[in-house]
Amino acid sequence: MALRQEAALATRAKVLEATRALIGGNGDLREFSMGAVAKKAGVARMTVYYQFHSRDELLTALADHLAHRGRMHRMREVFMEPDAEASLRRLVEVFVAFWGTDRVTLRRLRAMGVVSPGHDQVALNRDAWRREAVEKVLAKFGTRLGSPRTGNLRGLAAILTTLTSFETFDSLCLNGQTPEDVARLLGEVAVLLVKAK
Repeated sequence: MALRQEAALATRAKVLEATRALIGGNGDLREFSMGAVAKKAGVARMTVYYQFHSRDELLTALADHLAHRGRMHRMREVFMEPDAEASLRRLVEVFVAFWGTDRVTLRRLRAMGVVSPGHDQVALNRDAWRREAVEKVLAKFGTRLGSPRTGNLRGLAAILTTLTSFETFDSLCLNGQTPEDVARLLGEVAVLLVKAK
């Protein structure tokens, strides 16, 4: 039983890596399919369906896989950081580091929401989670950050969510900046915005 479970986990990882390679490659995203993933992974098409049931479930699992590879578990450090400014900077660093781990795949995965109706929910759910993380940081440290009124807090959360988005990161990297440069820049902007409220 343990060996079977281990083999299933290994197959799952192989399928997710094949999915990542296909999406991160140069092919046409409209040709992405469970069959193409199976071929790339070297498994039967039914194996992919057995593991993931549908294309949307596979893409959701890929988003989780990328988050694991991108060390998103470090968000704990953001919430545990006692210093307000350090917490904001850490929030930015964690997201920028994640976006920088597999930029092409993340760009194409997010673009698939436009090409594949139904898949846009994956990106929307992740964006909502990011906004919730921003709001938690602001709520936790709001007093030390000047106790912004509720309306201002919502607006500030929306701005910080935009600052920590993949699209912001990607557009800044297109100008030749490294992820580290982007993290420093956005960290400074985040702190300045919060202090201004």
